[in-house]
Amino acid sequence: MNLGEGAGYIVLVSEKVAATLNKQPAVIINGWSNANDAYHQTASSPDGTGSLLAMKGALAKSGLQPADIDYINLHGTGTSNNDIAEGTAIKTLFENNYPAMSSTKSFTGHTLGASGGIEAVFSYLAIQKGLIFPNLRFETPMKELPFTPVTELQQWEIKHVMSNSFGFGGNCSSLVFSKG
Repeated sequence: MNLGEGAGYIVLVSEKVAATLNKQPAVIINGWSNANDAYHQTASSPDGTGSLLAMKGALAKSGLQPADIDYINLHGTGTSNNDIAEGTAIKTLFENNYPAMSSTKSFTGHTLGASGGIEAVFSYLAIQKGLIFPNLRFETPMKELPFTPVTELQQWEIKHVMSNSFGFGGNCSSLVFSKG
């Protein structure tokens, strides 16, 4: 894990406010969920229980299916515990139909409390600019996981992004961003 410092935010407005502005938002957040498996004070549960609950909840709220997700902005700390837990949850939820995925922490380091806000900005930009950000310096696939992250910058139309932010004590949050 490589620590970093930073901040990121996006401005959220309700549908009612957007309508009064006569403006269609470029990106909307249509799914969100928070779960906590309380497995350990600092470690994720090995089977990814909290991660899976958060991702399933965000998808349910959005009304989308796993196959609708074009890109996952992984929490991806670079630690085997977190990455295997998150990967196991993705393996269970996406069942061999894996979208493109990468961790943007390879650009910023793990900014701890700011990571969710920064990852929200990357998710917004992925849809707005049609970019799949590479997982920089990825070298060794995890033998437990049947997929690897994107390692080259890709550009194509992206309609739906899932962004994962998982924290200490089993606190897991997932957001689903969609093209407006």
